[in-house]
Amino acid sequence: MGLKRVACVFATFMIFSIFATWELHRRASSELDGYIRNLNKSNDAPHDHTGAVISSSSFTVDILSVASVNQQYLLHAQQTTFATHKSVRNFFNATETDDADPFCHANITFQHVDSVSKFCRKRHHGMSPVLRYLSGQYARTPWLGKKKNPTGWLCAQVRPYSGLMKVQLHYQRTGQELPDYLLIFDDDTYYNMEKFQMNFASFDSSIEKVYAGCLVRAPLHMVNFTFPFGGFGSILSKGALVRLFRRHQCPGLGGGNYIYINDGSINDKESLLTEDSSADFCSRLEQDNVGELKYFTNGMNLVELMYKYTNTEKYRDVNKWTRDSHFCMHSDWVLGYFVNYYNVSTHVTEPKFKNVPHARFESYKKSEIYSRGTGFCRNDARCEKDTDICHRATPEWMEMETARLKLMAPDSFQ
Repeated sequence: MGLKRVACVFATFMIFSIFATWELHRRASSELDGYIRNLNKSNDAPHDHTGAVISSSSFTVDILSVASVNQQYLLHAQQTTFATHKSVRNFFNATETDDADPFCHANITFQHVDSVSKFCRKRHHGMSPVLRYLSGQYARTPWLGKKKNPTGWLCAQVRPYSGLMKVQLHYQRTGQELPDYLLIFDDDTYYNMEKFQMNFASFDSSIEKVYAGCLVRAPLHMVNFTFPFGGFGSILSKGALVRLFRRHQCPGLGGGNYIYINDGSINDKESLLTEDSSADFCSRLEQDNVGELKYFTNGMNLVELMYKYTNTEKYRDVNKWTRDSHFCMHSDWVLGYFVNYYNVSTHVTEPKFKNVPHARFESYKKSEIYSRGTGFCRNDARCEKDTDICHRATPEWMEMETARLKLMAPDSFQ
């Protein structure tokens, strides 16, 4: 009888495991088209794991934390500390389960990582200047080998754009107004929301602005390119979000018509571009600087294009990649490219870069990395009290710092 019971329990476990694996694969195969087909389904306010509506403040901030199912304690620390500030309306997260390939970390080995690095570092004739420069900067195998989890790092390069799709779908399903600002950062990043509100509440959030918590600037004599150091986060104004959500028609460039459902949360009038700006978008798309053109379908917006661009080619298929079908960008570079080259943000105000084209990513309080780091770029695992931003913050430090701020401004927190 004992052996029969063991066999029965084992069989039940195997059936459950097979079903769970099938269900995750089913979710993975849906990708973008599945997301859009589901737009007309009813959806309540975000659950605790994707966001909690906690504020009716006139100044609203939504947060997207790029995370991992293996480090949920970091998400919990963020959500229960600085995200309890009254300005924070929704707290979203993106993990492996939101990626088009949720089993990426299990399906690739370090050999895949090595192959991706070698493929992406190759340069070929016809590359745009920005892509030629970035190919030389792609992570080298020895550097990746020193990482604690190199396969997890590689798989996570697509995740911010899986998360942005998740955020967009929330706005579309709920009809919720766009926030004044959307913050995107890693799950071990800390933001002082009291200081953030003091710094940004007086700005006109309808103006298209994108800031980097720490801006990386490539040498101008080599290439004009800036991007956010992902761990320190990116700050997108309502105006920038409107540009990201605008839909585009480029006759003769995109295949077919992209089917989407607009239920009123993102104003159709805001989504329609003037003739000149449509021409600018299509002209940039036609240049195909980083190989994005093949992923565009008429009717898409930039969030959907970035999602398709990052999630279509799978790392596990690196041996099948070709010159025309691959994904060779770090996650930070993707946002840097689309913000700067597709005019998601207005031109930077710094006089030094007044005449520099595609200079649209602002740095938060002059925090930049060029020859060395300045401002908040130095706050990497060196978190000091009353700082605006810190990357690689421990849950214990987040709790301690938030407790200190709550004593100083108890009415600012839930």
